[in-house]
Amino acid sequence: MDKKIYIQILLAVIIIFLISYVYFFYFNNNDEKIITKIDIEKDNLNVVKGSDDLITDMTYYSEDNKGNKYEIKSEYGVLSSEKSNLILMDKVTAIIYLSNNEKIFISSNKANYNDENNDTSFNGSVKMIYNENTINSEYLDLSFKNHLATLYDNVKFRSKLSNLVADKVSIDFLNKNTKIKMNDENNKVLVRSVIDNGNN
Repeated sequence: MDKKIYIQILLAVIIIFLISYVYFFYFNNNDEKIITKIDIEKDNLNVVKGSDDLITDMTYYSEDNKGNKYEIKSEYGVLSSEKSNLILMDKVTAIIYLSNNEKIFISSNKANYNDENNDTSFNGSVKMIYNENTINSEYLDLSFKNHLATLYDNVKFRSKLSNLVADKVSIDFLNKNTKIKMNDENNKVLVRSVIDNGNN
């Protein structure tokens, strides 16, 4: 009987020791490491304040079953405190590598990237270049899964043949079907032809 009591006391002491060890060495040290790492990165960047999840020089890459590839990079970003799968990026560049060897280039000041489905909302000085077309806008919503890019607000589309101003441009980047719209049906899309008269 005395032997059982000693074994129970020994087991209780071991359990208390393990719990104390895990608490003091794992939780306390982990908090200190995170704070130190973030403080160093904040000092280097001088940008994001008050964030516990600052990430620098981030790159995400994905590929669909048709061989199209999507790569997005940013100088720095933070994990969203509201949605764990959302990454808030700054100074962003992205490239879509199509299976036919064409490339689509996108750049913006900021982007919200969903790392579960690759949906990306670019904003601030958005620029998209594909083939010989350049489109500037304030916003671009990209659905890599649906092969769709939607640019809106202050859209300026330039090609070899024409320049146009619209409120919204939607592009299926696989078949290049493009829809150009104005928010107000009474307004017309402004199109200017670019004429090459041989003197340019």
